[in-house]
Amino acid sequence: MADAARGTGTPARIAVVGGGWAGCAAAVTLASAGIAVTLIEQAKTLGGRARRVIVDDVALDNGQHLIIGAYRQTLELIEAVHGAERTVSLFRRLPLTLRPFGSTNPDAVEFRAWRAPAPWHLAGALLATRGLSVAERIALLVDYRRIARAGFRCASGQTVAECFARTPARPFAAFWVPLCLAALNTPPDAASAQIFAEVLRAAFAGTARDSDFLVPRVDLTACFPDAAARQVAERGGIVRLGVTVRAIARDGIGAALAIGERTETFDAVIVAVGPHQLAATLGEDAARDSAWGPALAQVSAFAYESITTIYLAFTKAIPFPVPLLRLDDAPGHWAFDRSDALLAGDDAKGLVAVVISAGGPHDHLDHPALAKAAEAQMRRLSPNLPLVAWSRVIAERRATYACRPALSRPVHGKVAGSLYLAGDYTDADFPATLEAATRSGVAAARALIAERGDRAR
Repeated sequence: MADAARGTGTPARIAVVGGGWAGCAAAVTLASAGIAVTLIEQAKTLGGRARRVIVDDVALDNGQHLIIGAYRQTLELIEAVHGAERTVSLFRRLPLTLRPFGSTNPDAVEFRAWRAPAPWHLAGALLATRGLSVAERIALLVDYRRIARAGFRCASGQTVAECFARTPARPFAAFWVPLCLAALNTPPDAASAQIFAEVLRAAFAGTARDSDFLVPRVDLTACFPDAAARQVAERGGIVRLGVTVRAIARDGIGAALAIGERTETFDAVIVAVGPHQLAATLGEDAARDSAWGPALAQVSAFAYESITTIYLAFTKAIPFPVPLLRLDDAPGHWAFDRSDALLAGDDAKGLVAVVISAGGPHDHLDHPALAKAAEAQMRRLSPNLPLVAWSRVIAERRATYACRPALSRPVHGKVAGSLYLAGDYTDADFPATLEAATRSGVAAARALIAERGDRAR
């Protein structure tokens, strides 16, 4: 939907630079407020680090993501652009479940949240966890009660591993490690205990449905960004794909964007690019602007974690009792059933996405070797798998910032003049998730709307 035009043929006066989930959230919020917005994305596909890629005509993702029931802002936006009935059909929803892939490990741990009011849904499930001794189950329950009683506050600078130092190794590895990797995409010995505690608060301290897993049935761009772009265009906005912004500067009471050889002016701009793209998008002049100094200094100190997805297409369907299964971290952490992405008549009948949720030694393997390692892992856990028809590895080297303790991050909203900032790295409470992205985009757009309203008065 590139270069959709406004009915008047004039350019929109508000721009959102970056068409990831944060930028799309900001654009939809502005459009819903009656503002004709220009959404600018340098890639040909919306979604940023959670977008569609096409492999042999099959719509896949550059990295698997799931949503939990506590991601209220994300779900509200998806419902706003799709409608309630369509939104339900976009996901396979199941209680928080850690179920092992394959049958070769009789000691594998299995967990499933109960259908009971919170927090009893968690307490009952912890006490009933398969593969752990009674003492190990009680240790997990004690862990959660300790964090909840502390108001989900942890010592400053503490890692997840340090927070759970008293937890026996086996239940720690079976329960807290996979949740930490899934939520923070950072290994427990480097991950922020406080941010992890905020995730636990969101998932377990509200309603039982907050901890549900929602696994998308469609690719991530179809899940939200495509529909967001349609809504922006329907409300008089413009969506421009394949357009690179090379500089953003204050221009009187507005802002000037350098796009190719041209400069375009807008009344206000929301910058919603990834942290590793911020300096290049702002350009050298903005880098000397004291207003951007703190944010640029903060992101320059970021380290990053990769997310690697190995797609394995099998000649026969693979039984998946639930759409997301736990692997044994050698090398994959998770196995997603993506068979619904296959086209009718495809030689492959089963498609599995093996996900490695953080960086590690696998980052140094070439893609064929990594695909073989993932296939070997699956065959070790389930020896009777069918043949692999094709494979594809997608490695996002800077998929997320490393969510380390006491990490200084920029704040979303107004930076200076008519310049605003959004992005998953600007949310104070959540790690680099779709929810952090959408929350920041909505907050930045609302700040802009409020500022315009104040000026009008």
